[in-house]
Amino acid sequence: MGTFGAAIGLKGEIKINLLTSSVDIFKSLDHYYNHDQSIEWKFDSIQMRNQKCVGLPSHCKNRDDAEHLKNQKIFVAKEHFPKNKSNEYYVNDLIGCKITHENGTFIGNVISVDNFGAGDLIETIYKDNNIYIPLNDENVLSVNTQNKKIIVNPIKGIINYD
Repeated sequence: MGTFGAAIGLKGEIKINLLTSSVDIFKSLDHYYNHDQSIEWKFDSIQMRNQKCVGLPSHCKNRDDAEHLKNQKIFVAKEHFPKNKSNEYYVNDLIGCKITHENGTFIGNVISVDNFGAGDLIETIYKDNNIYIPLNDENVLSVNTQNKKIIVNPIKGIINYD
């Protein structure tokens, strides 16, 4: 859901690099853990300040406490995720989905979902090349996460059928 960044000030506050679409979603999750759920973090406050998310973990009483968290990833158990709206997917649900062209050609499995600034892209390997297919209505015709199937019709040039 995010990563702890640099400590801010002297009172234990720390920047949080969010992987959610908004600070409100992050705040609503309420149960935050390290990678193996052996540590649970609570926050006395989470707020946006100067377009940055800043949190005050309950156990952080000073800058040194906050600095120990730097670069640690913040996880949330899936059962605490908010429900998806239609046409919204969690990356975890897309990983491993079989990507098939609408003409029936198997393209590959989703290996990651990235966003380099212009929208989400599903990554797969097709004919020994990593390719990206924009995750939008023009390129992705259907997504069925339960059956792990994605049907696509990518714009010309993404897939080379030679």
